[in-house]
Amino acid sequence: MKEMNLKYFIFYSIFWSINQTKCQVAKCDYSYQNYWSTGYKTTNTSYYTCYLDTRQANYNEKLIQIDGKHEIGHSDDDVKWIGNNKLKTFSSIICQKFPNLKVVQITDAELDSIEEDSLFNCNNLDHLLMHKNKIRELPEYILIKNSKLTLLRLYSNQLTTVPENFLLYQKNLEDLDLNDNQIEFLPGNIFRSLQKLELLYLYKNKLRSINPEWFVNLQNLKWLRLDGNQISDIPSKCFAALRNLEKLWIYENRIKSLKSDNFDGLQNLNILNLNDNEIFDLPVDVFASLKSLDGLSLNNNKLTTIHSDSFKSVHNKFTSIYVGDNLINAIDEKLIDDISTLFHFNMTNNICSQLYLKTRNQLKSMLKECFNNYQPRHQHQSQISRPFHHQLIASTSNICGRSSTGQGNIIGGSTISRGSFPWITALVKPTGDFFCGGTLVSNRKVLTAAHCIQDKHTTTATTASEIIVQLGVYDLKRTIEIGRIPYAVETVNVHSSWNTLSEPYDYDIAVLVLDTEVTFNKFIQPICMPNLNIVSIKTGIVVGFGKSEDTTKVHENIPKMLETPIHSNEDCFFHEYRLVKLSSKRTFCGGTGTGIGVCRGDSGGGLIVNDGGAYYLRGIVSSSLIGGPHGCDVDTYSVYTDVTKYIDWINGISTSRF
Repeated sequence: MKEMNLKYFIFYSIFWSINQTKCQVAKCDYSYQNYWSTGYKTTNTSYYTCYLDTRQANYNEKLIQIDGKHEIGHSDDDVKWIGNNKLKTFSSIICQKFPNLKVVQITDAELDSIEEDSLFNCNNLDHLLMHKNKIRELPEYILIKNSKLTLLRLYSNQLTTVPENFLLYQKNLEDLDLNDNQIEFLPGNIFRSLQKLELLYLYKNKLRSINPEWFVNLQNLKWLRLDGNQISDIPSKCFAALRNLEKLWIYENRIKSLKSDNFDGLQNLNILNLNDNEIFDLPVDVFASLKSLDGLSLNNNKLTTIHSDSFKSVHNKFTSIYVGDNLINAIDEKLIDDISTLFHFNMTNNICSQLYLKTRNQLKSMLKECFNNYQPRHQHQSQISRPFHHQLIASTSNICGRSSTGQGNIIGGSTISRGSFPWITALVKPTGDFFCGGTLVSNRKVLTAAHCIQDKHTTTATTASEIIVQLGVYDLKRTIEIGRIPYAVETVNVHSSWNTLSEPYDYDIAVLVLDTEVTFNKFIQPICMPNLNIVSIKTGIVVGFGKSEDTTKVHENIPKMLETPIHSNEDCFFHEYRLVKLSSKRTFCGGTGTGIGVCRGDSGGGLIVNDGGAYYLRGIVSSSLIGGPHGCDVDTYSVYTDVTKYIDWINGISTSRF
């Protein structure tokens, strides 16, 4: 994403300093969502003034019928950002009044129509956000004067198609989101001008087929989502032009078979998700051109066998195969031997139902138990024959961040298996009531969020005697389960700079010191503490008991997993300026902003990243905006405490009793 220019943002009434640029704030109100908002640069070049117009409700109602007569109180030429969530019609008056607009955001509104010439005067427009409205039809040439546009979001509307020339002049567009509409058809040359496009989201529509012509000019595309449609077939060499594609999601469709040349040309693809289709066989060499493939997910299809020939030429980086919930009763014995890098192999809920996530030698041992005709190589036999319980990590071991069991559907999925993330903890009250998550980082220390111990606007903190740390926990509704061990807390250490009365969730971190040392086993193991090498990793995993959107429960009983992008504060605020209020220099953002994210019950849990096969704690679930039917605004990013900023503080907390 392009670097953020702060003058395009509307901030809350706080002082924020980035790159030595101050933002002085005029009057603001928490009811900002119901009002017209504009941002402008002042005449003093050293300062950027962020302005939020909070007129009375009748002012807002008049704006539904834009008449161009409302006074903003400053020069129209200085307005760079404009937004409203009450408009029903978007007319040309807006761009006539504010010709230098950079960002137009009309979201979560009643917008159902757009005038053909409404954007003709906004020649400098960079971001256009009109998602979550009721738009049924797009004027074909509405963007003819907006060639500088880099981001276009039209998701969650009622579109059934997109006009052939709608994107004809968008040669600078980088991010296009059309998900969650009712699109049944797209013209073959609809994307012909989008040579710079990197992200294309077409999921959750009604597409029945894929047209290879869509992708002919998308040489820079990196992410493509086609999941949640009604696609029944992938044409030959469909994606051949997408030589820079890194991630491809086609799950939750109706695909019955694959062709050997379906993925030709995708030499940079590292993630391929084909879950929840009806695929019954994998042709020989079907993945042969995927030289960079790291993870493949084929869960919940109709596969009966897996041939090693299907994975020729993918051996350099290939680490993960997920084929759970199929009909597999046989595996080519050469599969594991030929793919030397394979580490994750998930076959849960098949005819031969065991979960495979071991080291390569342990993995082959499990295969021998399941398939009698499999014989591992002789040189590995002495290592394989060792009973697994002898390989559990001792309490004095320096090993961390390793999982002893499978990880379930990690590619685009949500469920996990018992022990797959053995460092997750549940903080419960003596009554057994769950209240927060945590992460085991040593044989005595558990990290969690400070607000789990002492919430905002309170003066009383939870004491050690009021907390029980459940390690090895998997199912909260059970009082006893295999692998679970409760630990009492000796000391509670909330960061001394945690301020319950200030608005930003700064210093939202706490360390619980357990009263006895933990004995590690395959269900209980510590995660690695972060180092500077992992800061550059831009994708993490959150595992927690947070509530799902389709339930009224306060939290889930079984932990769920979410793969989430990691964002800088700059990108975070550009996505949603309200997050400034929750952030600091010791936080970062994570999320997709597409209706999937952390929720109640996830607080205090960890965001982890994988580096070289080991998992490291990158952040702690801290805060998010309130919204949605269950109090979680998962259409925006969430804020995480940056653990890398607290290493010395964590190490300085003593576990000595004397």
